[in-house]
Amino acid sequence: MRLLLLLASTTLLCRAEDANRPHTHRGTFKRYTNGPPKANGMSLSAARRRRLKDAKDCSVESLPVSPTSPKGTMRCSSVQLVDFPASTVWDVLLDYPNYPRFVGGITAVKPYSNRPTLTGGKVTCAKYQVSLGLYKLKYFVEHKYEPLQKSMVWSLDYTRLSDIFDSVGYWYVEPDGADRSIVYYTQCTLLPAWIPLPLKKTFTTVAMNSATAKLAPACAEAQEKSRAKGGLRLPRLPSAESVLKRFSK
Repeated sequence: MRLLLLLASTTLLCRAEDANRPHTHRGTFKRYTNGPPKANGMSLSAARRRRLKDAKDCSVESLPVSPTSPKGTMRCSSVQLVDFPASTVWDVLLDYPNYPRFVGGITAVKPYSNRPTLTGGKVTCAKYQVSLGLYKLKYFVEHKYEPLQKSMVWSLDYTRLSDIFDSVGYWYVEPDGADRSIVYYTQCTLLPAWIPLPLKKTFTTVAMNSATAKLAPACAEAQEKSRAKGGLRLPRLPSAESVLKRFSK
């Protein structure tokens, strides 16, 4: 009996991830595109925008699953206002190795490739590791960040075999004045079929809520680190053009 239990636990804990083999498919979910939220089905009405700014609330909203999506698919989205400039938000979102402190369930993220895009962006591939109780999963993700589009999208790196079935997502950071940002987030994920559905739902809820609720604290930490590295900064000198204009008056 003990041997059977040991074999069963070993089966549950085994990983299929393999960097030398392609994934079982090339994507089952429709991928998000870099660009404004409306293009990805995330419109924000004027009334909701006012409520967002007044209350500064953030809620992770479960989305209906498409009839064509595989059973067990988890979809959600959120929109939140953070009291940090867009540059600080992107410092957090692009610091992939720091994700374990930012997103619940993730225990490690290790980038393994980077390449520029023709529009000044960057494509970064990274290996993720997550923990769901006794279950340990590893998977490979391709992130595409386009600063001109104020957005980042991601999907599995389908050239490598991942433990999870599929995952796609999207971040968009809209500056709201000099020191605030409206942050849009949505994702669609399907964990392996052999993980119990209640555990999938728990993991998804924890991970998605932490990805939003911990964004502001992560931005505060990133801002402090930036200030510490920058040290004392000299005041910006006026340009020669501004000086001439002043004396010509």
